[in-house]
Amino acid sequence: MLSRILDFGSPHANRRQPLPIHKKLRWRGRRWYDPNWLKMLWSTVCLAAVGFAIRLVIFGLGASYSQEMQAASPPSQGLAGSPHDLSRLGPNHVTNSRDACVFCHAPHGAPSGAQQQLIPVWNHATTQTVFVLYTSASLNGAMDAQPTGSSLACLSCHDGTVAMGTLNEPPPEGGEADYSNALGGIDRSSGKMVGRNVLGNNLSGVHPISISYRDDLVKTLRPASELVGVKLYPSNKRGAKVQCGSCHDPHNYGSEGTTAPFLRVSKAGSELCFACHKI
Repeated sequence: MLSRILDFGSPHANRRQPLPIHKKLRWRGRRWYDPNWLKMLWSTVCLAAVGFAIRLVIFGLGASYSQEMQAASPPSQGLAGSPHDLSRLGPNHVTNSRDACVFCHAPHGAPSGAQQQLIPVWNHATTQTVFVLYTSASLNGAMDAQPTGSSLACLSCHDGTVAMGTLNEPPPEGGEADYSNALGGIDRSSGKMVGRNVLGNNLSGVHPISISYRDDLVKTLRPASELVGVKLYPSNKRGAKVQCGSCHDPHNYGSEGTTAPFLRVSKAGSELCFACHKI
């Protein structure tokens, strides 16, 4: 029986003579590379496993890439899905709140005060930072000693001193102060903004803000009543204030290469500058 099983295919199998390797590897008369149903089944299983692993890698990377693209390319219109959406549904998952508007506005519980006259139902804690503003001998127009109005609202996050979820009226479901899932640009322990979007307290190198628009004193400025796209506060009229929101629309991210990030007018060809300035 043993001699039949270990059949090396040679009439001299019982002699102690070395056999070629391809004959030594025979089993029941088959060579190792001969096809049989067990080998075919095993090959099929292996191919299926490898294919499944490849699909996991491809689709996993694809999903990750899709998420990155979604975060990098927010919708051009509306707050939801933009970097200013600080809810857990936003691209940076800043907080665990499901409400996006509450981080600036409160429909019922906003405290009274001067800031409410400048920003409707303002709900976020206001920064107490003392800022260094732009100065120039050629400036014509009254500038506030410190940022006011919508500029102060912007700086209440962008100066890096106030946590995103420091609110006067929290959302009903809570979660505004949980930053454990926050992505880039937010410190997970403090909830404060970090990185390139932090302006700090030195604003001497940025466009003047909280300054009155005086087209009667600066002849290179377009008449306030003729401004298109950009916005003065409270309205486009002579003497109104230039604020951060004059150039930036906090509710609309805009399109890459033109109105992003959050610009009211396209920056292509200096169109944004020419909205107010004429040369």
